[in-house]
Amino acid sequence: MSLNPAGGALLAGALLLASGCASLEKGAPGAGTMRDDIVAIRQFYSAQPWTRDDETGRVNGIMARVYFTAATRPGEEIPKGVFVPGTIRARMYVLGVRPDGSYDRQLAHEWAFTAQQAAAFRVRHASSMGDSYGLVLRWPREVDVAGREIQVEFSYERQDGEVIARRGSRFQVPLPPGQRAPAPPKAAAPRRAPDTPPQTEPRP
Repeated sequence: MSLNPAGGALLAGALLLASGCASLEKGAPGAGTMRDDIVAIRQFYSAQPWTRDDETGRVNGIMARVYFTAATRPGEEIPKGVFVPGTIRARMYVLGVRPDGSYDRQLAHEWAFTAQQAAAFRVRHASSMGDSYGLVLRWPREVDVAGREIQVEFSYERQDGEVIARRGSRFQVPLPPGQRAPAPPKAAAPRRAPDTPPQTEPRP
């Protein structure tokens, strides 16, 4: 498990993501509405959400558009996304399957950043769902999740101490170019009973 400050781990760029497919431009720090009464988190991904290492082509991150939805106030018809003054966290889990068929989640990497750090990742233009953040989560080279199934979870720590979390979708991380997935193990051949020697007639 590792904890990474947001500084170099999260990068904002021109991303084309779901929910309106708007261009995610880096926003001005003072733009949009900031509220702490978050009640839900919504996250969206493009069909190809991956970032890759320029030299090796290996997947080294995932992009997401994240809405922190505030409670509805009088006069508001639907809850909308807002910018937040508290700590945002993102966690990546590697999923495995236990012998009983249930999932086993192992924390592979974690990101955390303050409102000041997150301000650089605000989407400049609000959508019909409100304000949002365009986040790119990159993991270090020593975190090897190539070919593995992962799950990304975002959470927000409100100033009253309550933590709002949303378990995200599962993804199969692509393998590096030219690398094939290992073949599944072959089923063991059924054991044969030892041959019975032929019975001979007793000599007269």
